Amino acid sequence: MNVPTNRPLPALPGHLGVVGLGLMGASLARAARRVDRGVRITAVEPRAEVRARALADGVADQVSAEPDAALAGCGVVVLCTPVATIEALLAPVSALLADGAVLTDVGGAKERVVTLARERVRPGVAFVGAHPMFGGHGGYDGATAEKWSAGGTVAICTDGDPGAVDRVAALHLALGAKVERCTAAEHDAAVAMVSHLPYLVASALSVAVREAGPLAMHLAGPGLKDATRLAEFPFDIQGEVARRNAHLPEAARRLERHLARLLAAIAESPESARSALEAARAAREELF
Repeated sequence: MNVPTNRPLPALPGHLGVVGLGLMGASLARAARRVDRGVRITAVEPRAEVRARALADGVADQVSAEPDAALAGCGVVVLCTPVATIEALLAPVSALLADGAVLTDVGGAKERVVTLARERVRPGVAFVGAHPMFGGHGGYDGATAEKWSAGGTVAICTDGDPGAVDRVAALHLALGAKVERCTAAEHDAAVAMVSHLPYLVASALSVAVREAGPLAMHLAGPGLKDATRLAEFPFDIQGEVARRNAHLPEAARRLERHLARLLAAIAESPESARSALEAARAAREELF
């Protein structure tokens, strides 16, 4: 359930670690700076140019090329990398943290990473899966504090230690986001419908339109552009996430049932078509 917004916002951890200064990591760091100029931010970023810019911009107080002992003082460390890298970093980053620290992430698929964390995160460090339901394109250049302060929703997985879950929820609430608590399985089932399936549909639609020939491509307009926007995501960002979601096949079957029902209604009669498509329009209005 959503945490009530009429409570005072919690404080940020005094020392925050951010591993990866792409769009999400740099946005998180900027949001933390906006909320509390006194918070110390230790970052990790392999690209030398981005390291230099992050220091010059005041996004971080210290930036290393790879995880090192500088993370030991962090109370909370957030892995803000593509999901395959998140999985690879669980063991080495947790080994650097002090007892009582919390390791979390921003990956878009949670069941697999939560399971791997049980195996790879060292005892004494708690892992909490999290997923900001806002993103986009642009890397470091596109990072803004508003990613969090605009009040988007962050899913927080409740599979781990309750105290650690509260600390991660407090971080995102302090940055201005809303929090939705759920299990990793509940998260992946829901996100299969609202994120991963739309990505696959956009990808399939893009290929189908190209296959339809030059006239279809020349006549494509804003509607198709909107419908295929998610296909722009690189594989490492969205494809690697989607393929880790075990709930995606069932989501696809649900879509197939509704598409078949709509096609049958269109073929049956004008009245059936109107009823089915007006019901779909009403469903869309409930969503947004």
